[in-house]
Amino acid sequence: MAPAEFAEFFLASAGTGGAFVGLLFVAISIAPQRTFDDADGMSVPRQHLAEATFLTLINGFVVSSIALVPTVNVGWLVMALGLLGVVAAARLGALIARFHRHGTLRRAPWRHLLRVVGVTYLAVGIYLFEALLGLRLILDPADEVVYGWLAITIISLYALGIARAWTLLGNPRHGWSGLINPLQDFEDVSVHDSAEGVAAGNDAHTSVA
Repeated sequence: MAPAEFAEFFLASAGTGGAFVGLLFVAISIAPQRTFDDADGMSVPRQHLAEATFLTLINGFVVSSIALVPTVNVGWLVMALGLLGVVAAARLGALIARFHRHGTLRRAPWRHLLRVVGVTYLAVGIYLFEALLGLRLILDPADEVVYGWLAITIISLYALGIARAWTLLGNPRHGWSGLINPLQDFEDVSVHDSAEGVAAGNDAHTSVA
């Protein structure tokens, strides 16, 4: 169980995490076809982003809830969820990078790629830090300094989850949400590649003729 000084924080965090998860379901239910309907062939990255958002928010909720259980060393759970988050976030970053490849070189400009995957790889760093905190808690379950950093990590994950949930509401293209939107220009790229394919086909047909 967490030290008494952190009991109120984890209690509030557990309630907040549950509310955030509920809001995520509301955000997706507003237009579920945008996330799950593959009619445009672009639902795969949206589904993975939704799953990553769910994992981010449920992380803080579960850790905070277990931290309130007496006689349980939450370090094992923190380390496990941290490592799971590292794998999921790295996979999401690779998927987004792959979907942003376009043009004759089949890769996105590095500045554009850094923008669309930057937040995702920031998440990798946060999850890795969480896993290290879990290891520290396994070795010393009463380390109050580690619990303080764990609290900050949970708040960071909530902030990340809220930003991702905002993106799932639509496809923001302006302001800070447009800047960190990993889904931005998927449709534009798809149309661009389709146009290039049609043009190439027309050129080939003209050459044969």
